[in-house]
Amino acid sequence: MTTIPPIETTGPVNEPANRFTPDAHERMTRLRTMAAEFPDDVDPKPLTPAEIRLARSTSAAMLESAAIFVEASPRIGGVAADVEVLRDAIAFELAYGGVREEARAFVRHVDLAILRRKLKAAKAARAVYRVAKGFITVDAGDSVKPHVKEMKRSLKTRRRRNAAPESPDAAKK
Repeated sequence: MTTIPPIETTGPVNEPANRFTPDAHERMTRLRTMAAEFPDDVDPKPLTPAEIRLARSTSAAMLESAAIFVEASPRIGGVAADVEVLRDAIAFELAYGGVREEARAFVRHVDLAILRRKLKAAKAARAVYRVAKGFITVDAGDSVKPHVKEMKRSLKTRRRRNAAPESPDAAKK
């Protein structure tokens, strides 16, 4: 993992361009430190999408069932799997599943904090746009028409196009 160098405080005072940057930088550093300390393979190889799907779709109950089968018939199941590996994977998921859920809750908390901060500004920007659209209808508004066009362009989002139906019969259903 790459680390962000600390903000230099010696010499002339470096004022960040954004007043939130130092706090965000410090929090990102703490998160990266936590990620680096997380118990994982020393040199993990990237997982393929198929491997990720396979691991996610295999429940802990399935792993335990396989472990029980290997214990019941070691000559058959012991060739394919080790009971300790199966039970270790179960214990790891049970222990760190809560960490994953807390991390997701943290991400949601950060997302909502950003949205709450942005909402007031978004409402104000849209109000400015509504006023500006009315202002360009009078002669005095000619000078700001390019700005209003730019606001309009930046406000529009791309719409998804629905796929065309395969046949006229499919459209009726």
